[in-house]
Amino acid sequence: MVRNHRLFFSLLISIIVFLPACRHKDLPREVGGELILLDSLNVPVPDPGIESSLAFYREEFAREMNQVVAYSPFAMRRASPEGLLNNFVSDLVLEVANELYEPENGKGIDFCLLNYGGLRASLPAGEITRSNVFELMPFENEMVVLTLSGEKTLQLFEYVAGSDRGMPIAGLKIGIKDGELGHVLIGGQAFDPDRNYKVVTSDYLAEGGDRMRFFLDPINTEVLGMRIRDAILMYMERETASGNELHAELDGRIYFMD
Repeated sequence: MVRNHRLFFSLLISIIVFLPACRHKDLPREVGGELILLDSLNVPVPDPGIESSLAFYREEFAREMNQVVAYSPFAMRRASPEGLLNNFVSDLVLEVANELYEPENGKGIDFCLLNYGGLRASLPAGEITRSNVFELMPFENEMVVLTLSGEKTLQLFEYVAGSDRGMPIAGLKIGIKDGELGHVLIGGQAFDPDRNYKVVTSDYLAEGGDRMRFFLDPINTEVLGMRIRDAILMYMERETASGNELHAELDGRIYFMD
């Protein structure tokens, strides 16, 4: 009898707990709110506690971003048909990419192509900070190696020749005549339309960005696993550790033919 009473009592407790939960679930819920106007006259009062917590992270962030990573004896700016900044970034990307690259077929990267608009700020003369590098390359774009057919490689050269901006290239020398491709050398060798070529670029361009449709449907795609910005920082820090200043020059890699 006692056992039956205990069973009945346990069942009763379960029903009492279960029924309100069911009723509550089925009831419509009311959500309240109010319109808060945010303008120059209605600025919320900062919470001192939150501001105090954020201040620490702001200081840490500022300290890191103001860290000097390199020294340049001259300012570097993008320009057309080529610029010091164009050449500096494309050269270092090709160098770092070849260091990271483990080719599936044993053949290294032939050249580099980036986009003029991807260089968002100049580098100053003197000390260069992390902040300068983030301003130069604020995007999270990664380095990608694409294997292109001779036909698509030719389309790439024609794109560079037809552009009204100095495209950042490395490993190439392109002559332009009347807005069209006049001559091209790859690593000092004449272009062979019957062979494939490997180009390192950004994942944004590899997906056809800036109307670079010749990058679509490549023979092979290999992701290097490093952002272009990180490659720039790594190169700068390495040069500084070796006691070197940054170097760039105009070498006629894009030129106009008579």
